Amino acid sequence: MPRLDAARLDAWRELQSVVTEVTRGIDEDLRLEWAVPLGWFDVLATLRALGGRARPQDVAARMRIPASSLSRRFDRLEEEGWIARHRRVDPDDHRAVDIELTPRGRTLWREMNLTYRRSVQDRFAGRLDDDQVAAVGAATRLVDPIGGGS
Repeated sequence: MPRLDAARLDAWRELQSVVTEVTRGIDEDLRLEWAVPLGWFDVLATLRALGGRARPQDVAARMRIPASSLSRRFDRLEEEGWIARHRRVDPDDHRAVDIELTPRGRTLWREMNLTYRRSVQDRFAGRLDDDQVAAVGAATRLVDPIGGGS
């Protein structure tokens, strides 16, 4: 494994700054057009990618965030009628819940996804050629979010 030299550290800091800036911009675009933050959209998109229904811990794992950080998002999305919680019959875990996209949530995701994709294209993807996209993809696959390395 290569040592952490100045070039690698600078690359990390620059990547971190750019990701933060792009994320803020995408969030701004979603809030301006839909009055919905990126964090909420990410939950809807993740549920959609998981087939429309999943356990909270599966949503968190897919999003690479702690499950505990999703409780308030789930509460707000449920209040809006975009998701529903379903109790599962599990004799070993009486707290078992599934989260499901409602028809209203699916419609919102589909409409918001156009804004999201346009924003990602304008702020990130449209600035990269195919080789750069491949390099970013390869770099992200090297990182184990749990262990922190490859």
